[in-house]
Amino acid sequence: MNLSTAKIMAGVGLILGFFGAIPAVGWIFSLIGTIFFLMGIYNISQITGERRIFNFLLIPAILLLIASFVYGVFLAAALFVGGIFASGVALFGFLVIVVLGIVALVYKVKAYRLLAEVLKVPIFNIAASFYKWGAILMIVFGVGLILMFIGDILALIGFFSVPAREQA
Repeated sequence: MNLSTAKIMAGVGLILGFFGAIPAVGWIFSLIGTIFFLMGIYNISQITGERRIFNFLLIPAILLLIASFVYGVFLAAALFVGGIFASGVALFGFLVIVVLGIVALVYKVKAYRLLAEVLKVPIFNIAASFYKWGAILMIVFGVGLILMFIGDILALIGFFSVPAREQA
């Protein structure tokens, strides 16, 4: 696979991920998008010889799966336990998900900084900054999510801005 195909796969994967918010079927778009994204990133890391790019972006994908499972388990446990203990169980589950999210974000920021360096596309650095500040401002719910969404859009632009060449 060449760099042109790999960057398009990664970009299409991000686009499909945007449709993850659609009720009932969004998870299918997210799953297919994640697969396309990781396939594109894997090929970019193979072409550039920088394996850390793929590893740094695989970790958040795995942590997202774990966080989804943890959410389901703790939600079921909270419903099963009921009463005053339900809120404690739900709070603990939420804290576990927050910790997993922070770890995932750190690796995502590292990956995009590395992509900017290896592919010489500075917009990936800007995307990384939006992810970081979006996470910090997540306390102000709307602002943080908007910044992280802008980070996704910038990463998408970055993938489609990568020069078409065989060796980076």
